[in-house]
Amino acid sequence: MSTRNANLGRCVELDVFKTFLVVGMVFAHVVQIVQAPIDGFTAGLSNVINLVSFPGFLFAFGWGTALSARSGRVRPVWERLQGPAKILLAFYLSGIGAVILTDGNGWSAARILGVVTLTDLPGHSEFLASFFVLSLAMVWLGRGLGHVVRRPACLVACLAASASFGCIPFDGPNLPWLAIVLPAPGNTYFPLAPYAMWLFLGASYADRTEPFGRIDLCLAASATYTLLAVALITGSLPSRFPPSTLWVIGPALFLLLYRAASMAIVRRIAVPRLWTGPGRHVLVHLVASNLSLFAIQSVCGPIVRNPWEAAALTIVLIAAITGFRAALTRAMQAAFTLAPT
Repeated sequence: MSTRNANLGRCVELDVFKTFLVVGMVFAHVVQIVQAPIDGFTAGLSNVINLVSFPGFLFAFGWGTALSARSGRVRPVWERLQGPAKILLAFYLSGIGAVILTDGNGWSAARILGVVTLTDLPGHSEFLASFFVLSLAMVWLGRGLGHVVRRPACLVACLAASASFGCIPFDGPNLPWLAIVLPAPGNTYFPLAPYAMWLFLGASYADRTEPFGRIDLCLAASATYTLLAVALITGSLPSRFPPSTLWVIGPALFLLLYRAASMAIVRRIAVPRLWTGPGRHVLVHLVASNLSLFAIQSVCGPIVRNPWEAAALTIVLIAAITGFRAALTRAMQAAFTLAPT
């Protein structure tokens, strides 16, 4: 690792990894919300990003949770609850913004109440509800995650249990919060149970100093190759809603390459802090970009016509959000410094 990176007191590899994910998700949302028509290349790239994003953020969540537990510091419960509270607020902002700005039928108090109670999960925001439930569970279970994944038998059992939920979708009572955890036909949500394998795998990689081993690479390549082969043979991707096991394991090779690229960058160059802003402040960038895109769609309609324009708008959004947040942080620090004591 570069000396400068080592002095930051953070896992910069994880920040870079999350920055890749944020950039990809913002690009996918640009395509899905404000691009028309969508050409074949852009649609394919968007599908790859959709495949990678949620498992990638779960992998990063497990990675970060295991690192935090390894530090040995036991934070009080009220401090640990700040994370879930921030994610819930992010969901409210993005979800209510989607209802008000993009719902063609108009918004209502009942619809807003549905978002507040997590019984209505608007598009492009529903993954935040899943992370709220997960982070709430990790308040009490997070410290045990690292101990579980360090035991091979426990790790394999957890991975197998998670994979089983992609084979047998839940078809029981239509309970809103249950749909955040278990896959059910007709729900376009991100259920935690089948995707949880990436949480465990992320935690298991937290202690490793190398991106991956040969066996890991072979298994990951086999998983991704199988998904691509099935897609080519059948002419369509495996089920995303509810997620099939093949869809869930499909991004394996991409995620290992993301991790390898992140570690290679950090070891070779001193990464400017501003560059990792999206990875250090994921919620700010995802919510601010969502609200910006919802507003653009509401006022202007589709303004993007091709992948180059989508990429340009993605860069502009991320740069603007990163710059605004940095300027606001400096202004607040200056204000506190000058304030009388």
